[in-house]
Amino acid sequence: MAPLRVLALVVGLFGLARASATARVASRPASRLARSAVLASAQGATETARPNQARAAHILVDTEELADAIRAQVEGGMSFGDIAKTVSLCTSRSRGGNLGWFSAGMMTPDFERACFDATPGSLVKVQSEFGWHLIHVEETRAAPTDVSPAELKRRIDANDVHGVQFVDVRSADEVSRASIPGVQWVNLPFNEYSEWGDKVAAGELLEHEKETIVICHHGMRSSRTAQFMLQNGFRSVVSLLGGIDAYAAEADPAVGRYQNEMKGEECSSCG
Repeated sequence: MAPLRVLALVVGLFGLARASATARVASRPASRLARSAVLASAQGATETARPNQARAAHILVDTEELADAIRAQVEGGMSFGDIAKTVSLCTSRSRGGNLGWFSAGMMTPDFERACFDATPGSLVKVQSEFGWHLIHVEETRAAPTDVSPAELKRRIDANDVHGVQFVDVRSADEVSRASIPGVQWVNLPFNEYSEWGDKVAAGELLEHEKETIVICHHGMRSSRTAQFMLQNGFRSVVSLLGGIDAYAAEADPAVGRYQNEMKGEECSSCG
């Protein structure tokens, strides 16, 4: 169905003027909905069954009435993606509202709670600080977001790493100062994201379907990179908890430890 026809059907239900919606899109980037990824706690020995990751698409609008109207149209057979491209106030509208996979802690609490509690395949309506969301929850899963130094060391020693992609997002200088032996690393420096981000998202440098383990110095950059990968279609991505520094301290002292030369806020941003 043509986008303009979708817009007319949805908006016409309440006679709402949406001419200003497009002008407001630029001020509501998807990155405002997704909070900065933070270092997750280590997974315990027993995992809960409750999902902590979801793959979803959403449509962001100003009012509950419009969200209800859109829901009725989707349930009546209209394309969720077509409507998202036409009326959503989130920049994800260019992808039909697709948000890819995301983990607990990436989205606003009400949004992610609605997704994790939903039945896959269902439509969910929820309000956040940004407006009203109609969410199509495609899949949910309970999955680890981190791998501990001890577990990674065990897998490397046991050669239990067949088919795994190992990604190091530290700078070349950091890599020269310490590295984890026994596996082949792909170096994608975090501060060079503009050069490799689109290629990784497109599957040109790494395979989306392979298990992927990401490391950095303390786990901050690797955690953010893992979340980026999940949002762009990677199926299984974990970050080394505490980074290579924790690995050297807890699992393999032969790796060696080093100090970042940057101090204060600069160092905290590099992870």
